[in-house]
Amino acid sequence: MNDLVSIGFIHPGDWSAVFGKALMNLSMYDNANSQRIVGHNRAYIDQETGAGQLHNGRNSVVRAFLDDSSADWLWFIDADMGFDPETVDRLLAVAHPTDRPIVGGLCFAQKHDGFGDYGALRYRLTPTVYRMYETDDEVGFVPVFDYPRDQVIEVDATGAACFLVHRTVLEQLRAIHGDKWFSLISLPKGKNGFTEFGEDMSFFLRAKAAGFPVHVDTGVQTTHDKGGVFCDEETYDLQRAMLDLFPKDREMSA
Repeated sequence: MNDLVSIGFIHPGDWSAVFGKALMNLSMYDNANSQRIVGHNRAYIDQETGAGQLHNGRNSVVRAFLDDSSADWLWFIDADMGFDPETVDRLLAVAHPTDRPIVGGLCFAQKHDGFGDYGALRYRLTPTVYRMYETDDEVGFVPVFDYPRDQVIEVDATGAACFLVHRTVLEQLRAIHGDKWFSLISLPKGKNGFTEFGEDMSFFLRAKAAGFPVHVDTGVQTTHDKGGVFCDEETYDLQRAMLDLFPKDREMSA
């Protein structure tokens, strides 16, 4: 029998149009093929969540998945993401309950990168493919800008915008930490004497500490709707090409 999957997502009360269209297409594809999503009791688990409560919203989704769903896998996808109808099947094709229990798709964040003329804010696309770094004074994650293309790679973290996680990971983290899968973690290093991580990095810190490997399939593409700008690999490559033309622009390191 095909592994069953629940789709979990948080939202502020509405969805991006690209997300709604992608979710509809994925659901129709699943219904016509494996029915691994639509063929069980909790195909979709969504939670309306305010901007300052992302960790609580994600925790609520995981709690509902473990307590109310019979599915083997939870697929987190953000409500401003676009994706292919075969995304879940492609992630499952490389996932494994023990060897690869957490597999993300390739996503891009839009990070603040200084100021331009006339008070303009500058942003740069960043792949959510992260390695952890630690020194005597600092700890954090740095993005892998030159990530391998179209490969499954092991990483220290990815974002929470598109990743598949096996039920056993969430059950073991519950046994260790309680229902705090995404609750914020603070470590005693940094400029202010500590570093607080967002809800997504906090989840991966817990998962790695519990011995669960994290992978990203860079061949599973997504797009990220940032309101007139779509963060995806094509736009990322165009931006990198422009930086090659203007080498005085620095490479963002974090």
